[in-house]
Amino acid sequence: MLFTGRPASGAGTGPVGIFKVVEGGSAAIRVQVLLGRSSVNLVEIVRGLNVGDKVILSDMSQWDNVERVRLK
Repeated sequence: MLFTGRPASGAGTGPVGIFKVVEGGSAAIRVQVLLGRSSVNLVEIVRGLNVGDKVILSDMSQWDNVERVRLK
């Protein structure tokens, strides 16, 4: 089983778009992730991420209309 911190925008179980950090940390792309069981701080990743993937857990709702963001 794979777990990560609970995303700001991911409530409950089911599919959610999460930004995954790519290109050595210079960008992030939106990936569809299936969330499973959760606690106050953690959520199970059923599908969509692998061990070692880095994701942005902060509120990214202002970028809901884009698939890629550049990081500084």
